Amino acid sequence: MNPFTSIPKLIAVLIGANRFNRHIPEIKRLQAAGDVEGEKEEIRKGQEEAIDYIAPRLRLTFDVTGEENIPEDGAFMVYSNHQSYADILAMIYLFRNKCQMGYVAKDEWRKLKPLARAIEYTRSIFLVRGDSREAIKSIKEAADLLKQGFSLVIFPEGTRSRCHEMGEFKAGAFKFAEKGKVPILPVTLDGGYRLYEEKGTYQPAHIRITVHPLVHIEQMSKAEQKEAAARIEETIRSALD
Repeated sequence: MNPFTSIPKLIAVLIGANRFNRHIPEIKRLQAAGDVEGEKEEIRKGQEEAIDYIAPRLRLTFDVTGEENIPEDGAFMVYSNHQSYADILAMIYLFRNKCQMGYVAKDEWRKLKPLARAIEYTRSIFLVRGDSREAIKSIKEAADLLKQGFSLVIFPEGTRSRCHEMGEFKAGAFKFAEKGKVPILPVTLDGGYRLYEEKGTYQPAHIRITVHPLVHIEQMSKAEQKEAAARIEETIRSALD
């Protein structure tokens, strides 16, 4: 199923992306000046402007539980289940008035230039799936961003479930946070699949977002990190019950 077969919805998404892209000149100026905090704030403002435009036009609404668990400072990684294309919009909504948020995004998104440009300037990375050499390169790139203070979202299932159920997490996904030496914020998303995946046509959808307590895996031994990864996966799954 291709979510961009609906021209009005595609136009809404592309206009929203271009609203973010209007912030790129200032983002580039702040990058050149080495002003990381200023750059993060400009990214956040652009993301807020984009979601405020896109969500009502897709008839997409949200409900957040556990917002107090979002860190007030410092870089972190968000690990979440992945039901739908709408999940990225849910993440933008969640952090719209909090902080910048980048994404570990599949390389296929490069094909849509306005979206690819918006993704790139959120300090996201593109991941080529099925290529171990590229995966190692992406993990290093993500670690560098995290150490600079930029936060990232990853969907460890690796693909959309397209339904209420959650698949198994790929163990390699946890290497991103381990290499970057940052805490993990587990998040559960539920309901996004109703926007498009459930029927193959656009429908109004409500996404329930559950933010769980931060997990400081950067303070753990390798053995403890492995156990924590299993607990994080179960925590995310538990909010779907």
